[in-house]
Amino acid sequence: MAIPSMNQSTSAAGGIFVPVETSKELNMLIRDTSCVLQLAKHIPMKRRQLTRRLQSDGVEGYWVDAMATKTKDAPSFAPYTLTAEKLAVIIALEDQLLEDSDTDLASVIREDVVKAFAEMIDRTLMGYDLTTPFAQSLSGSTPAGNIVPFGTGADLAADFSLAISRLEANGFEATGAIAHPRVKHLMRNLRDANNQPLFVEYLQNEVKRYSFWGVPMCFTRQVQEAGSPLASEILLLYKPYSIVGDRVGLQVSKSSEATLTQGTEPDINLWETDMTAFRFVTRMGWVIKDTDSISKITGVVLE
Repeated sequence: MAIPSMNQSTSAAGGIFVPVETSKELNMLIRDTSCVLQLAKHIPMKRRQLTRRLQSDGVEGYWVDAMATKTKDAPSFAPYTLTAEKLAVIIALEDQLLEDSDTDLASVIREDVVKAFAEMIDRTLMGYDLTTPFAQSLSGSTPAGNIVPFGTGADLAADFSLAISRLEANGFEATGAIAHPRVKHLMRNLRDANNQPLFVEYLQNEVKRYSFWGVPMCFTRQVQEAGSPLASEILLLYKPYSIVGDRVGLQVSKSSEATLTQGTEPDINLWETDMTAFRFVTRMGWVIKDTDSISKITGVVLE
């Protein structure tokens, strides 16, 4: 689906509401690019806070005689709350480029917007961004009993199996894993007892996918690298318990009068430099319903 051009003069300064079709496409592109969003359950949000009830126990099945009364259930619930937080991206372009362009600049901007949103979402929800507005993250909320130090087993395959078993001991399955791309070379030559490769690459809808020990894997450079020798983590999770709240709508506003800061670089005054800035804003919530549904392997040596 083509995205409408942003070059149109009909968009008055101060704000443009992205058409519904465009908003949906951008949101889906962000979801397909972000590892965490791919491996999470999504719930639509119509307001800033959404409280849901997680049924924990109390509902059972009974064998009942033809004329007998069924025993009444007494379900119990554990509530959790999603709070939509704001995430913004600003892209500045020269006015001359906007005026002289013979291409649809929206498609050019789209690539940068999707990449910026997906990278920040992954860093934040995995637990590697200190500015996070969320109390939970996959790495930071992993219980001590679900952490497997690299080298606990005979090799990475054994460690991966241990991390899976930690989830299974809690009644969960590993339905996804996230790692740095450098981890791939550690997995390629690992085989099972029948000499079959544990790391599998395949195409799904013309997109390359991966799995290890039968667990779908996603690779992103947003997984933190640290230490000497350089090491990282592998995060495993049970998808239904990692919840993302999707706040409907993506908005973009534009300004030619703002001043943009660049950290240690000189500020940019858009009016003085004949530039226009586009500010994209989305909102989302995040919660892990039970931290026992996540595990990780720490200190995976990348070099």
